[in-house]
Amino acid sequence: MKDNPTVFHILDLDRTLLDTSKLAQCLKEIIARHDIKLSQDIDTELTRHAQEQKSFFIFEYIAERNGYDKLNNYIDELNYSTPSCELLLPGVAERIAFARSQPGWSMGILTYGSPSDQNIKLKLAGLQAERRLVIDVPHKGKLIASWKLPNGKYKLPVEFGGHTVDILTLDDDKLIAFKDLPEDVLGQWVTNASIGGSVEMQKLPANIRLVSNLEGSVAYLKTKLTAS
Repeated sequence: MKDNPTVFHILDLDRTLLDTSKLAQCLKEIIARHDIKLSQDIDTELTRHAQEQKSFFIFEYIAERNGYDKLNNYIDELNYSTPSCELLLPGVAERIAFARSQPGWSMGILTYGSPSDQNIKLKLAGLQAERRLVIDVPHKGKLIASWKLPNGKYKLPVEFGGHTVDILTLDDDKLIAFKDLPEDVLGQWVTNASIGGSVEMQKLPANIRLVSNLEGSVAYLKTKLTAS
């Protein structure tokens, strides 16, 4: 590794930075005060989508059911009752600080989902000022591979600044996000150790590290990026 390489840290949003389950629970509780049927239906849809391992675009669903005026009222109430810091998972501030801790280091949020839903989540989490790229497929590795230049560096998309960097890292809670990830990208699969079963662990590429939380991601990346 060359001295002082430029590094871009790519961070997932849902279940990596954002406590998506807590957000949904807080939102359901607020909606239940006004429309118990809608709150119950949201709970049913969340369960169904989880069983089918599909993403549920909760804000789009609410808007389709009750309109954007009521959706905005629910969001305002959620903003008032739940500080953004309470919707973030442990270690977010430290992970973001680490991503900017060296000259030439920066970060962006790469998230799969509905653009409207993801932008609402970013605002609720207090992350609306961060560079972000919302994509419509959960497979992030192939997209990241398309940024690679013949000289081995990476040309970032304009949403992430459009500049060229030496090294990329990716933190994500979904194993599928790392499919086709270039072998020189440092991947942190942020998930509970009990979820990472033995079969999955055996199949992990050498550049993908299982970490239980963002603190673990920082600790691992320090050994890879700042080792003297």
